[in-house]
Amino acid sequence: MPIGTDDPDVHLAWILDSLGLIRRRGQGESVEDSRGALHRLMRDQFLAEPRRGWDTRTLQETSGMSSTALHHQLVKLRSAGILSVVTEERWKHHVLRNGSLPHTIELMANQARTILRQRLAAFDNRIVKSDERMVLEALQQGTEDLSFRITIAESGPMNESEDELHHLMRDLGYCGARGRIEDDLALRTFDVLANSLRPITADVIMDKTSETRTRVLGVLDRFRASHMVERVLLSDRIPHDVFVGLTHQWASRGERWLMGRGGLSRLDDVVSTTIIDSLKKDQLTTETVENVLNNVDLEARCLLVNTLGGRVPYGYRLAGADAATVKRRIEDRVERLLRRLETITEKYVSLRQ
Repeated sequence: MPIGTDDPDVHLAWILDSLGLIRRRGQGESVEDSRGALHRLMRDQFLAEPRRGWDTRTLQETSGMSSTALHHQLVKLRSAGILSVVTEERWKHHVLRNGSLPHTIELMANQARTILRQRLAAFDNRIVKSDERMVLEALQQGTEDLSFRITIAESGPMNESEDELHHLMRDLGYCGARGRIEDDLALRTFDVLANSLRPITADVIMDKTSETRTRVLGVLDRFRASHMVERVLLSDRIPHDVFVGLTHQWASRGERWLMGRGGLSRLDDVVSTTIIDSLKKDQLTTETVENVLNNVDLEARCLLVNTLGGRVPYGYRLAGADAATVKRRIEDRVERLLRRLETITEKYVSLRQ
């Protein structure tokens, strides 16, 4: 949230960015740096005269935007529920909904809550209840490594042969910005997770969906960004993965590589010596690795998996033991954002007065 500033432009930029209306040019670009044509259009036209009906010709003259650029921005604002359109004779007049930004955000927020609640009902009877699924502690605290993102859209027309849940996957943005209508990977991935009683790896999902790692991880990241799916560390698999890496690298590269780039030198001498001696005697087992790594911290164990050429064993699961919990997790995160939007909107209005 824009804390520590009384610049109304910063608050407006945060509102537009939080609604997903601003496309960042770079990963490190701040909200303040993302102000552009849409920000000026809102500030100088719609918020400056919120009860005026703006036609496209007047907007072009006052904003200096081309007809194509203006059309693009107006479509985004209407789709987000910021503007409404009133047709008088042959002219379309665009106006801020209900004449003020707080009223607009309140309407949009209430509509978003209702649509989301109604549409998430598609999860009912599709998620197998499993308390075992939630035994491990999730890595995702807050947003972990992904920013929260979800698309909330009303249900559109569908054929009798089509699946309501497939439409939900696409409308909530899980199929990607350019997802094809016939692409059902998000639906198939959801079904695999919904029927799994415990966390599963991306490799399992790849096997069950016959899809590439890139596409599967893309869907999982979109699931995680909306807090529908959590990532967990399968720590009980680390000893086996380390054992496989050690034996493979010992056979192909030897002791010197293991102590150098292999990462054993970063561990205590007792640990590295025990492992090397066991390899020399051809007596290294998964149980031996588990015992010697018992006092090594988790981060160092994960790093060792990577340096030995393996992948840290992450598992994925739905963020709840049943459908009600998963739905509540998504709705709670959306509610948190909507309340922040309402708070910052009130602050923006007070700063403008």
